[in-house]
Amino acid sequence: MAGTSRQQVEKLVSGERELTAIWAERLAPALKVSPEELVFPSLKRSRVPLLSWVSAGKLGHEDGVRKSDIRKYTFAADLPKGDWIALEVKGDSMDRVAPDGATIFVNRADDKLVDNAFYVFSTPAGEVTFKRYRAGARPRLQPFSTNPDHETIHVTEEMHVIGRVGRVITDLM
Repeated sequence: MAGTSRQQVEKLVSGERELTAIWAERLAPALKVSPEELVFPSLKRSRVPLLSWVSAGKLGHEDGVRKSDIRKYTFAADLPKGDWIALEVKGDSMDRVAPDGATIFVNRADDKLVDNAFYVFSTPAGEVTFKRYRAGARPRLQPFSTNPDHETIHVTEEMHVIGRVGRVITDLM
């Protein structure tokens, strides 16, 4: 079924021959698993909805998100427990950690503010932003950017934590 001999498969299983990505791709359909499951058997994959975008700049408005708004699902490896969503970054105020076009994974179950951690915040008016939280006498949302034009946003009581950003994926092409 895999287009190879029984002896070849036995060598791959015993470790006598390396299970390369090419071999994993050939064997996976016959075994009804993904190639990743063959190469990394203990890897926990999470299917995360890519909902929308988030401003990495000034507060930006995005209409409420419904299940029908899910653009696609993306997979992430070994995310901790949580209620995860993915958002596309628009803007450059966080480009030192997540450039324009990057995908951030936000844990909506983690809304406890920690100094210097990254979060997505919203206002009652529906504006949203992705920033680094800075505690202190006047808590603030701070850009983490190579662009000096971005300004700090001071936290108000009306602001709501959507969740903590736990992972960033950036395509290099």
